[in-house]
Parts: sequence; C-alpha cells; structure tokens
Amino acid sequence: MIEIEHLTKRYGETIVVDDVSLRVEEGTIAVVVGTSGAGKSTLLRMINRLVEPSSGRVLIDGRDTLSIPEDELRHRIGYVIQAYGLFPHRTVSQNIATVPRLLGWDRKKIAARVDELLDLFQLDPGEFAGKFPHELSGGQQQRVGVARALAAKPAVLLMDEPFGALDPVIRSKAQDDLLAIQRRLGATIVLVTHDMNEAFHLGDRIAVMDQARLLQYAAPAELLTHPAEPFVEQLTGTAERPFRLLSLTRVKEALEPGDAEGEALVLSTTLHDALARLIALGKDALPVIDASGKAVGRITVERILAHGRLPA
Repeated sequence: MIEIEHLTKRYGETIVVDDVSLRVEEGTIAVVVGTSGAGKSTLLRMINRLVEPSSGRVLIDGRDTLSIPEDELRHRIGYVIQAYGLFPHRTVSQNIATVPRLLGWDRKKIAARVDELLDLFQLDPGEFAGKFPHELSGGQQQRVGVARALAAKPAVLLMDEPFGALDPVIRSKAQDDLLAIQRRLGATIVLVTHDMNEAFHLGDRIAVMDQARLLQYAAPAELLTHPAEPFVEQLTGTAERPFRLLSLTRVKEALEPGDAEGEALVLSTTLHDALARLIALGKDALPVIDASGKAVGRITVERILAHGRLPA
C-alpha cells in the first residue's frame, strides 16, 4: 500500500504539488491525469524520492520512505518512463538484469529471472536476449523497459507516460499486456498519463490534478457520474462520458430475463461493445450466455441506454 500524506513540492515561490493526499491500495492501479504542468510527474517522482518533497510524507506498507536509504528504496520500486530508458550499449538480457546485478544476485538466478520475464512479455529468449535496443521495435522496447522495472520483483511500479511514444494499435496491446501482467504479479502501480481513455481502461482509481492540486480521487465510474468540480467534468469529456460509463459496465449488470434471437453475447462483454453489436446487427435485443455456453437471459438497447444515463 502507498499512502501519500499532505505532499507538497515548492521551487522557490512556485508550488508544483500542493498538499496532495491519497492512498493506493495494494495490488491496484492508480492513474494520475491532468493537463501539462499540473504536477503529475513531480508527484510520481516524490514516491521514489527522485524529487524530495518540501513537506508531507510518503509511506509504503506503513514505512516512511524518508527512513529508507535511497538506493534501497529505488531497488524496491520499479520505474518506467516514456522513452524506456534502455542502455543502448547493453543487450536486452543485460538491460533486464541491471537491478538484480546491483543487488548481488548470482548469475543463475539472474539468467532464470531474465528468461522468465522475456517469456512473460512474449519475447522469445533465444531470439531477443542478445539483441540491442536499436534492433527492437518501439513496442518491444517498451516491453523490455517494463520487464527491467520488474526484474527485482518490486512491490511497487511507477510509470510515467509509459505508452506515450507508441502508435495507437501497439499502445492498446501494451495496455492490455500491462493489465494481464499486473493481475498475474499483483503489483501496485501508479501511472501518469495525458490519455483519458488510457486512464479509464487501466485505473482502479483515477487522480485528477490541476494547477498542482488534487481535485478528485475516485473510481472511474464515480468520476463520470459525480465529478467533484467542473474541471473534472471537462477533462472526462462531456460528450464521451456516457460511452465511457458503458465501457466500465458489463452485460451481467444489465441482464434481463427472456429470450432473443441472434448472436449470443457473454456476460463479461462491456455494454459499450454490446451496444455496438446490437446496432451493427440491427437488433433491439440479443441473447446472453455464461462461460459454459448456457443461456442466462438477454440484453436490450433500452437497458443499455438506461445504464449509460448520467445523473442530472
């Protein structure tokens, strides 16, 4: 767990982070969003003390980070930046092994961890371990950067615009890969992004910052249905809010009894995707099945639209 308590950073008379407090529960993803200059990256860097706070404190698993030697702290926290930060003169395996080597792991343990991570990120060790960063695509470099951050099995992973340099198709795949890996490893992640779609896709909770202040920290659905300030409503997109809400809701939450003709949807389908399918097929309703293929009810356009309706 990460607890941020009244964290402030000043540079002379300028306040870049102003009395921010929030808690990131263990094994969850917190996404920090806001306009340029809102203080997002500075807040992130104060967690691992790349930037020292002017006041306030950060606790990881109840321990004040100021009481932890800097090297020890940074070895316990993975850190990924937009440009990946790979050493150009080191191979993929050498890049991933950076922190384990600093920690004095033996060669066998390091080699096993490198192969494990390459397999996890779907990079064949036989093909990729000996390559240099310039021989990789942007998506592959990004995966190696995340693998390096995870090499020493940190409990916390900080990510500053990690997918910003990727094209939209690769970016979407990288986001899905991160979710799958996070669920498998149970890491606690704090991620900074400008992309609201990315925030809603990845975040268990989203922190909205503006002019150094934290305006709201809440689950995605709460941001959409109960924005705390006009800026939050504006940032989440007035026109897009109903569709984003549908993307956060599954068919199982809008299921109704009855039969329907046509292509069956599964319970885990989002209402956004279900509506798109209904429109594409020209249907008012479609049958719904569970994971075993058993019919469990139907989903209708009317029910979907009711779930996408925002409070007045």
